Formats: sequence, structure tokens, C-alpha cells
Amino acid sequence: MGSFFLVDQSYKNFLDSIGVNGERVFKKAGIPYENIDDEGISINKEQYVSFMNSMETVTTNEHILKLSNVEELVLFVPPLFAAMCARNGMKCIERLATYKQLMGPFALTVVKHSHTLELAFVFDDYHTPIPRFTVLSEQVLIVAILRKATGMNIVPKKVSSLYEYGDEFEQYFGVKPHISEKNALSFDLADMQEPFLTANNTMWQYLEPELKKRIDELESDDSYAAKVRNKLIELIPGGAYTVDDVATDLGVSPRTLQRRLNVEKTTFIKQLNHTRELVARNYLKNESMSTDEVAFLVGYSDGNVFNRAFRSWTGQTVSQFKKKYNK
Repeated sequence: MGSFFLVDQSYKNFLDSIGVNGERVFKKAGIPYENIDDEGISINKEQYVSFMNSMETVTTNEHILKLSNVEELVLFVPPLFAAMCARNGMKCIERLATYKQLMGPFALTVVKHSHTLELAFVFDDYHTPIPRFTVLSEQVLIVAILRKATGMNIVPKKVSSLYEYGDEFEQYFGVKPHISEKNALSFDLADMQEPFLTANNTMWQYLEPELKKRIDELESDDSYAAKVRNKLIELIPGGAYTVDDVATDLGVSPRTLQRRLNVEKTTFIKQLNHTRELVARNYLKNESMSTDEVAFLVGYSDGNVFNRAFRSWTGQTVSQFKKKYNK
């Protein structure tokens, strides 16, 4: 993990959405607020921790519980979009855990037991104290995502942290939170396997008319390659887009899928890269998304690797594409 992390417009939008004075938070953390509107700014770990601590001083329980309205956040918080595009709770948590590692000095640890899945939120050094706002907001948000995506009233098996919660949190979670030396959020494994109803429809909120037109063209194309690309467009944001994943969704074996593509003189990898390019171009037109977030959404854990791939597809860098499109 790098030592600097990008803070951009999405952070500001997030604070506005829950009624927090963003300018006050940034200034208390010593982060130049006026630069957020441009490309965003890079901050070090100490500034990141200071930012989280500043959030603690200006927020209330009401602010935290507003995160349960996850549908209002998904439009400008790419990791939430990616999480809700997952197949189920297990895949959703995998996406969130990966994103945490990529975007800040913050980790979501996941431990699978025989009947439960236990999550904990920590800074990546595992000893810097996590502020109350950070722990409770992450716990509320994950429960909200699971409930919204499954259409079920998922109730955690356990909720705990170092901090007091309050009656309103017991009412929200459906279980009494406990004060503990370890922050934890655990769920029944069966609940984590419930299919997400949002897996195929959340993504459409992110697509520009141009890409929707291309999708319509794919649907009218009766080639097998078009069917594979159409399925990949649905699967890539959720992070499950291997040849096995696509074959399962198309109701064939991976060998049959590869054989049918070979008949059309193409391969799965070629169709995957073609689809990644198509989707990446769409996301990069959204000025509120950082390059790292776009990389994450199309399956790259490193922005530099994504930039090299994008250049091989298009003959131009991500910056050149953005500059040309947004002039």
C-alpha cells in the first residue's frame, strides 16, 4: 500500500449528503478544502487519521444513522456501487475489503467461522485507535447495503466496539450492541449467501446513454462474443467476471464457452479486455470518479497497471483521454 491517499470530490459529496459541514472537517484536519474540487489532493496517513478524528468531533448519532439511506450514497461513492453489484453478501464484503486496502490506511478484516462471518474495522497498523464515527458508520453502512441489496431485514448476530452506541442503534441493528475491546460485526453465513437483487440493476445508474446504446447493439448482435461481452458488462462491477463466472451465468461449461468463442476466432481474454475498455471509457467521463476508483471498478488493484492497460487499448493515457473528453 502506498503512503499517500487521494481525497476527492466524493468525500465532500458524502459529507454533504449526511448534513455535515465538509469545510469544517477538512480544515480541522489541516487539509486544503479549496483544492478538493479539482483533481482532489493526496494526503499522508497522519492526515488521513486526522481527517477521521475530525469527523468524530462534528458528527452525531443522527449523522451516522443517515448512512442507512444507502441508495442516496451509491451514486457518488463507487465502492458502494461495486458492493451492490456483487452476487451476494460474501462477494460484497470481498469487494469492500479490497477497496479499503486500495484507498486508505484502513482495513476490513474478514474471518469466516463455521456458521458466521465476522468483520472488524482497523487502521492498517492494527494499533491506531479507530474513532467512534468511523467504526459505527462502517457497521451501519454494511448492514444497510445487505438489507437494500437482498430486500431482507438482515439482522447481525453481534455488534460491538469500544464505544457506547445508544438505544437508536439497537433499534436499527435489531440486536443490542456491546462495548468490547474488539470492534466486530458478525452475520449468519446463510444470510451472506442470499442473492443480491441489485446485482444487475444498480450498475445502470452509472451508465451514460452512449454505453446504453452500445449495450442495445450487443443485444441485437447474435454472435456468441456479443453475449459474453453483454454478460461481462453486468459482472465486472461486482468483481466476479472470470470465465467460470460468465459460463455459469450463460448456462454452459467454461470449455464450451471457450470453444464457441474460438469458432468466432476470438478468446475470452480478448472479450474481457474489450469490455473493460468500453466500461472504463464510460466511467472516465464521470469527473467525480478518480482514476483509482475507475481502475477498481474494472478489475485492477493498481492505478498504474490500469493506466498501462488503458494505453494499450486506446493508444492514449487516462489523463489524455480525460483531457480530450472534458475540454
